[in-house]
Order: sequence, then C-alpha cells, then structure tokens
Amino acid sequence: MYKHCTVVRRLLPTHLLIPALLALSLSACLNSSDTNVAQTDTPTTVSPAERPEDVECVGSSVRKQAFFGDLHIHTKLSFDAYFFNSINGPREAYQFAKGENAFLPSGEDPDTPMRQINIGRPLDFAAVTEHAEQLGTFSNICELQGNVPAGTNPACSALGQVIRDNVSVFITGNVPLYLQLVTSAGSRVPSTRTWEEIQAIANAENQPCKFTTFNGYEFSSNKGGQVLHRNVIFEGTKVPADVISSIPPIPTTDNTNDEWGLFDRLKTECLDVEGCDVVTIPHSTNQSDGRFARVRQPDTGLPLARNNTTLTLADATLRNTLDRLFEIVQHKGASECITGFNKGLTGGEESGCGFEEWKTLCKGNSDDPAECAKVCKGTANDPLFCQVNRLQGTGKSIHAASECTGSDIGGSTPADCTAPLDYARNVLPEGSAIARKLGVNPYQYGFIGSSDTHNGIAGNTDKTKFSKNSGHGGVLDDEPNEALGNWECKQRPLPTDSITGFKLPFSTESAADPNNCEERVFNPVASNFTPGGLAGVWARENTRKEIFAALKRRETFATSGSRMRIRTLASSKPFPSNICEQLAAGASPIEEGLVEGVPMGGTLEVKNKGPYIVAYAIQDPGGEEAGVPLQRLELIKTWADSNGDLRQQVLKLAENANAPQPNSDCSIQQQGPEQMCAVFHDTQYQASTGASYYARALENNSCRWTTKMCTAKGVQCEALQPGNGLFSAQSGFAGFEGCCRIEGEPGNFRGDFRFITQQERAWSSPIWVESPKQAINNKQ
Repeated sequence: MYKHCTVVRRLLPTHLLIPALLALSLSACLNSSDTNVAQTDTPTTVSPAERPEDVECVGSSVRKQAFFGDLHIHTKLSFDAYFFNSINGPREAYQFAKGENAFLPSGEDPDTPMRQINIGRPLDFAAVTEHAEQLGTFSNICELQGNVPAGTNPACSALGQVIRDNVSVFITGNVPLYLQLVTSAGSRVPSTRTWEEIQAIANAENQPCKFTTFNGYEFSSNKGGQVLHRNVIFEGTKVPADVISSIPPIPTTDNTNDEWGLFDRLKTECLDVEGCDVVTIPHSTNQSDGRFARVRQPDTGLPLARNNTTLTLADATLRNTLDRLFEIVQHKGASECITGFNKGLTGGEESGCGFEEWKTLCKGNSDDPAECAKVCKGTANDPLFCQVNRLQGTGKSIHAASECTGSDIGGSTPADCTAPLDYARNVLPEGSAIARKLGVNPYQYGFIGSSDTHNGIAGNTDKTKFSKNSGHGGVLDDEPNEALGNWECKQRPLPTDSITGFKLPFSTESAADPNNCEERVFNPVASNFTPGGLAGVWARENTRKEIFAALKRRETFATSGSRMRIRTLASSKPFPSNICEQLAAGASPIEEGLVEGVPMGGTLEVKNKGPYIVAYAIQDPGGEEAGVPLQRLELIKTWADSNGDLRQQVLKLAENANAPQPNSDCSIQQQGPEQMCAVFHDTQYQASTGASYYARALENNSCRWTTKMCTAKGVQCEALQPGNGLFSAQSGFAGFEGCCRIEGEPGNFRGDFRFITQQERAWSSPIWVESPKQAINNKQ
C-alpha cells in the first residue's frame, strides 16, 4: 500500500466514528452476503475490443527497440488510493499514459477534480495493478456500484478521514481493531466483477503497435509492516477467474508462506492452463525488514522458505519460473543497495549507494557504518536520507533502521530494520551461491522500475512536473507542507472514551507554539518519496506478445524516471572492433548474427577465459525540457566466493570528468556525451564461482524534485521566524519550511537552504556467466 511517513495526527471522536463504521460494515456485509447479488445488477464493465493477439507491426524486423512503460499503477479501485484520490480509475490511467489530461484532487477533498496534469511524453506500455486485497470494495460500496457520486456516503467520508489522518498505522501494521473489522468485512466482498471490469478496460485500451496494456494486479502481503508485495502481470486475455489475495485462505500465521501460496495458485490457475502465462515482480524490498530473501543456514547452506523449512529444488524452480523481474526503483525509493551494507566491496562506492534510500543506517550516531561519514557531511547539501529527522515523536523515524537480526524476521510486530538481502546488489550473488548448492538460482532477476502511483497517473516520473505538486498520493501530498515536511508535536494518549470503551489515540497540540508542543519535531512527511521509475524493454515491436516475451526473458532495464536507454551483451569471444558503432546504429548484433553471445537477462556459458561484456547507454533525448547528458558508465560485478561470501566490484567503464553542476536556481549549462559505450574483458573471472554483471549509467548532476520545488518558489530560509522555525504568512513561504535544514532552539531557530542534487540513472538487467555445468542447471 501507499507508504506515507506522516505521524498519527487525529481520529474522529470514537462515539461518532463507530456508528458510521458499523453502517459501512453493514453495507459491506449486505454486498457480500450473496455472491450472486452483484452479478444480477446492471453490468458496469465494458466489452473487450476485438484485437488480434498475434498482430505483426508494419516494419517489424529482428532489430529490437527500447520501449518504456509503467507496470505498477493504482487507481480508485485500490483500497488506499480510493481514499486518497477517488477521481481516476483504470481507464483514466491508461488514457493519461497515452497523453490525455488527467485531474487530481486537492485540499481535504479527495473526490473533486482540482488540478490538471499531462504526462508530456506518452508511454509505450502500462499495467494497472490494483491491490488484490479488497479489490474495488470501497469504490463499489461507497458509490453503490457507480449509482451515487463519490463523497456522498457519510460513513465512507468518516472512514476516509480516519485513514488519511492515520496512514502511519497502516505502514507499521498497528491498525486499531475497529479498522481491522471494517477492512476485513470489506475483504469478503467478491472481487470477480471488479477484476472483469479491469480486464475489459485494459483490453479495450490496448492498441497493438502503438500502446500495449497488460492485465495484472498487486499481491500485497504486509503482515507486521513487512512488505512482501508482488505485481502479477499476465501475457494476454487468458487469465484466472479472480485475483489472488494475501488475505486467507493463504496461510497467515507468519510471513513464511505468503509468496508460496501465491506461486502455487498461479501455477495451478495459470501456468498449468493452456494459453495462460504470467510473471511476478517483487517490489519495495527495501521495506521488507529482512524478509525478502532469507539468509542461508550454516548447516544446509540454504535459506528457510515454505513453512519455515529449508528451500527445496522444486520451490527454487517455482520461484525462478514466476519471479522473473525485480522492481529496483519506484516511488518509495531504490532497492539496488544501501549505504552501510557494502561488505565485500572491492571498489569505492560512496556515491553510488546513496541514491533515494528509503531506509537509512546513517542515523547520525557514533555507531553508524563507516560509509555514512563519507556520504553524510552534516550539511544542507547532503542526500535527504542523511537529513531525515530521527525522532518523530514516537521515538524513531520509519526511515531510520538498524540491521535486522534473526529474531526480527518473520515476526508479528514491526522490526523497523533492514538487511543486506533486502537489496538487489546482495541478492544477486546470494542466488548464485544457492545455485551452486541446489542447482537452480531462485533469485535470477531482471531489473525494471515503475511509479507505484496512487493517483492513476501512469508513468508520471518527470521530476519537474512532480515538483509542481502532482505527487502520487492524492490529497496526502498536494500541499507544500505535506510534500516537504512540517513541525509536529509528540503523540500523547488520551483517556478511554466513556461511551464505547475504545481508547482515543492522540492529542492534537499546535506545533506553531513550541512552548505548548511536547517533543516538537520536524516531520519530513512525503519528502523522502520520489517521482518513481520506468520499466524499459528491448523488444521487436510494441505488442503484448513481444513486450511480454522481453519481460519473461529479462531483456529489460530500469530508469529512475528519465528515458535513458541502456543495453549490455556478453560473449565468450572478443567483440568486433565496431561493436559500439553497431549498437549506436540501432543494430541487434546477436539477433542479426553479427556476434555470438547473450543479451542482458541471459546466461552465458564460459569454459576457460573470462567473458567479454559490452555496455552501451544513450541519454534521455528530453521532452518539454532538454535531456541531461551522461556522466558515467559503470559495470557492477557480483559473485559468491568459494566460501560462499558475497563479493562485489564496481568497474568504471567511461566518465565525463568535467561534468557541470547545477546553478543555484537549478539551471545548468548542459554539456557532455550523449552516448557512452565500452567493452570489458574480465580476466579475473573464476569459473568455479561464476559471476553476474549489470551496467549502470548515470546522468550529470541535477536538482532533486524537492530542490526544484523550493527554487521555483524562491524560498529564503533566512526569513524563518527564530521563535518557532516557521515562515510567517507575510513572508509568502508558509508551508515551505521543508526547503530548509533547520537548527537551533525556540528563540534562535535558523535554516540553511537544502540544495540537494542527484544523478538520475539507468540499470541494465544482469547477465549471468557460469561454467557449462552450472549454466545447464540455471537456464530457465
């Protein structure tokens, strides 16, 4: 679900809220008491368009092109998104991706269009992936299957206010009992009708050769706040009759069975059914609290898996078959690597792992990892994760984390921890170590990015547009103080409500008066979010058949939101001297028979000498604004050594050492190469261990979206009032306090302008290089 970092602010008085929620629960029960009731109503679905699945586009050839898409999109049919923004549904999401205008709510009203937005550059493909849990429930209940407008049901308005004001309890898993009762009642409403509606819209909006849609949804296991979410993407129109939810009957006693329950049912309901094919894509592993990939056990050399027992060959194969891709970047940060977990690193990486970290080990303490001091200098120019306030009134920010221990993993309460295997950089060699033991790599992931928008604005990852308050959370991040941060007071329990017996949660002191605001802290709210990323594929043409085939063979790449293109090939033989020229000319050297080898996502067999890897990247050509030139091209090598210890090496292939820096107003005189290409021969390759290689391309430095928002406003931090650290209404900057790094105490608050820059980037999918015996076992 949507992850918002606001602290709990208030709940409606319990004696007023409970009757409204009971009424809503009754409405849910009335809709769910007979599964045939909804099906006897007038259908609201649209008829699927008659479009051939095997169409071939004019001009198709063996040459592959780069296509950009978003495979992680929520609209009002998702439980959380409905109460943030009930305006946009799946049809609006697809039409926005095609270039049509979309509208967003504002203020406290999630139901009224107030802001207009346009993507600028249309996408090539997309999939609306609503949460399977409570799919369409509240949209249907609150609007009576579309018969009443959103916002007219008082019970829904009451529940929506509770959810919007208390998003953090959903993040941590500490959901009050009465909200659990309401949402669990909603989960019993049949989802088949909504699932059919989603399919019909996707099929109708699919335009072969121009714009591709996929049927899909999100499986959102979130027990104890541990994120184990996966997007489920189907190839065509042959799909199971209903979505698969993490709510029972999938086992729920702990977090060890959820993915296996999903995999089992997808195998039975899709893979074993003629004409059905599917891939699953884990995401937000940076929030899994050490649960995404379990550590290997000393006695077996294998991790615990299904039913908390040792991973078997059958389950490793099942996971490899379905879990083909890994969402490495999205709205809630990057999951490539994290500052402080670069154990086994043989090349400096201080700058590369500081990109959009959602959780951080750098808490400003003396026991922080040594890498933190190299990245976090204690200035207003530090990456935002270095500056996030650690207290948050409840004692800890959701962004501050310690390293997970064994007792943290799989528990029923939030651990607020993070682990090396929550990040792709470490998962890759871990998978190779398991493959040497078991014969199959369960973590053989290609990379994509996506947005995770909860506004239905597919692919809206342009940070200039994002900085103008488009956001991805409806009314949760539409105001400057919500996007950038604000002062808040400690949450203090209040007495038990005398009527219902429920405990009222917290007081609502005014943060404007430091003398009457206990443990006053600055809450970063939505500032740690990013505009999200994009999924790239190399495919022959823009059709479901070709795009899905690229996804399944992992010939994919991820970007942090720009439209850079990146490509890698591997061969056991030297490449032709003009290989870079071939790639620059748009050739597909392997498919055209110009070279022998494998593209990214593939497995290369090498008998003796090490592999030859060619990496090629080209800058985003730009849209409304000019594209940013490339600054560096890297190759990241990972492997597990003979002892099973994880190793990694960052290899600099090309660099523009004279790249310009943004000016104080975020303008920049762009200069640098449009393309970078290099060939690397790994003479240190060890056939006994194998290795994986992925490329990473970085743009010149540019302003982060928060900095763009603040410079556009012209914020002057010296105008902060020393008494309370707030801007006065007369200053014109009220609500923009998050533009400043604020220090001091009441009476002498002062602020420095946060001028945070970053390098947008692209990641290629890995290539696995192994001995022939290993490669035979790992080819899937």
